Amino acid sequence: MQNKLWYKRRAIRWEEALPVGNGRIGAMVFGNLKRERIALNEDSLWSGYPKDHNKKDAGEYLEALRTAIFHEDHDEANRIANTEFHGHWSEAYLPFGDLIIDYEGAKAQGYTRELDLETGVSKTENDAVCQTVFVSHPAQLLVINIKCKEDVSLKIRFKSQLKHKVYCDERTLFMEGRAPEICMPPYYNTGVVFDYGKNAMNCCAAVRVVGNAEFVKDRILINSQEETTIFVSLATSFVDYKSMPTADAKARALSYLSNAKNYGEMLKEHIADHSSLFNRVEIDLGSEETELPTDRRIRRFQKHPNKDNNLAALLFQYGRYLTIASSREGTQATNLQGIFNEHLRAPWSSNYTTNINTEMNYWCTDICNLSECFSPFFEQVKHMIENGRVTAKDYYNCSGSVAHHNSDIWGASCPAGDPLGKAHAESYAYWNSSLPWMLNQVFEHYRYTEDKALFEEMKPCFKEVLDFYNDYLVEKDGVNVTCPSSSPENTFIDNGTRACLTYMPTMDIGILEEFFENCRAFGFETPEIPPIPIGSDGRINEWIKEYEEKEPEHRHVSHLYCVYPSAVQQSEEIREATRASLYARGFGGTGWSLGWKVCLWARLDNPENAMTLIKNQLYPIFTEGVGYRHGGSYPNMFDAHPPFQIDGNFGVAAGIAEMFKRRCVPKNWSGYVKGIKLYGNKTLNLEFENGKIIKEEVF
Repeated sequence: MQNKLWYKRRAIRWEEALPVGNGRIGAMVFGNLKRERIALNEDSLWSGYPKDHNKKDAGEYLEALRTAIFHEDHDEANRIANTEFHGHWSEAYLPFGDLIIDYEGAKAQGYTRELDLETGVSKTENDAVCQTVFVSHPAQLLVINIKCKEDVSLKIRFKSQLKHKVYCDERTLFMEGRAPEICMPPYYNTGVVFDYGKNAMNCCAAVRVVGNAEFVKDRILINSQEETTIFVSLATSFVDYKSMPTADAKARALSYLSNAKNYGEMLKEHIADHSSLFNRVEIDLGSEETELPTDRRIRRFQKHPNKDNNLAALLFQYGRYLTIASSREGTQATNLQGIFNEHLRAPWSSNYTTNINTEMNYWCTDICNLSECFSPFFEQVKHMIENGRVTAKDYYNCSGSVAHHNSDIWGASCPAGDPLGKAHAESYAYWNSSLPWMLNQVFEHYRYTEDKALFEEMKPCFKEVLDFYNDYLVEKDGVNVTCPSSSPENTFIDNGTRACLTYMPTMDIGILEEFFENCRAFGFETPEIPPIPIGSDGRINEWIKEYEEKEPEHRHVSHLYCVYPSAVQQSEEIREATRASLYARGFGGTGWSLGWKVCLWARLDNPENAMTLIKNQLYPIFTEGVGYRHGGSYPNMFDAHPPFQIDGNFGVAAGIAEMFKRRCVPKNWSGYVKGIKLYGNKTLNLEFENGKIIKEEVF
């Protein structure tokens, strides 16, 4: 199959631009050969600095909160949680700025633009110009090469939404900027929601060119040159998650420029590095319509999916590509938008949302043969564990460590929400099971790699979180339960009252069931907890009681954690109840929700239902204002929540790989896959015809 996205027109919207990245630097290439915009990101550019936002007297209200929950006094539980148990919003991931290239004299005929997933190179060309863009991991630079077939002049400049200045010095174009100390999410507008202050991060971009160029005030001018190579270096003053951001951003940016080499050599070096990861997996599902531009191909797929099975394969490979572009050893963990964000106050602050989204970002790393891309996730977990020690004491009077549903580059661990305690945050803020879930995922990474050093490194992390649960679990009706907790972002109805806060929701049981099993692998003793509950209707019960569901088709399927992503082998009774639950949840949902359901149906050995969801995930989202609950794909194949969230791209890739791992393939797929990983660092190759496996190789 052809691992390319391609188009016959330039990108107008950000969701049409093509992403390139090296884990640290991200760039969105619009492909406008009159006025090109390359939107820039750097993974450490966040608002704020290390702050202790834990509410120091929260633990004084824990018993009253538990009493209200146990007595089903939902109004009182909400009041205590929101006014006395609250925390603060996480910090925000920020856009660096835009590199603008003004072309003068470039003709518009014969236009195409493409992104080659195998090489990690974006190319845009018409009859006059060929523009090639990539982000080199070996060189840590964004590289732009422009070849002109006739007289074309260029003007290179910067724009940024941050407070910044642009100037030229010593044949280098600089943009120096400052991040805000305070950057609240866009849905919070009480008091000071955005403020620069004096203590937040600095950033610097530095640009040099190969060829004749004139550096004039705040731009670079290039006249009638056949070939120009532009090197763009980005850096921030970030030091680490617990230190003030006082590094020299400008010196750091200049140091990366010392990695610049001859363009041909850098391109070769970049392709070798990128393809050494990407080319580990090959896939062909038997039919494709590569003669169509990708945007038209997505539209056509809804009417004729069987004529283009390889669009699903392309979506799978795109998830692998975005993993390579967003997460490499030594970078920050992948956030809600990967490393690609254009908003100053981004949706959900483009943060780490750890009640599903951050974990989903890393579901496909190991099974899709990209284990080297996993390490930033574990680093983020370790930062949260360190900060979570304070949260455990301040909120729960417990030893060990705990964290809640939002985090950031500084490792935030307290409940995220209105810092004044005036918002209704009960549906999300007080869920506190992120650390055992995240550590389960690190243990899953170990199952694939069998890295003995990782096993030893994990051990104290598991012990610290286990210490929290040994203190935190409380007896109710003769069994150990978590309290307070919730089934993330979902709502039930109890005697006519809407409620979220509860004790021992089924997601907590599923997470702790797996976490305690993993703890026992280290030799730790673990407490007893209740089993996964099945309701009277044959479904997995989401809460401690069979409450009425406010949203029967809610986007979260948290209560089904026990089947996926949990590695615990469940009984057929549990699997059958999960099937009933999934049918009740339906085949719609936000983009990442569709991805999770693909994984669940794959784990349940039902590839046809998984394929229905893949088709829904490829539903074309080409306009603004699409309903909140209708996920799909933007023209550049980014996952549409909507808005854009990258987790759905990773979730569906993991789900497709899970189908291969379990040898269950949709009946209309004929072809092969090579390079799927299995536990124990083993590799799986399959050939299949009309959904039936005809050849299998494991090595």
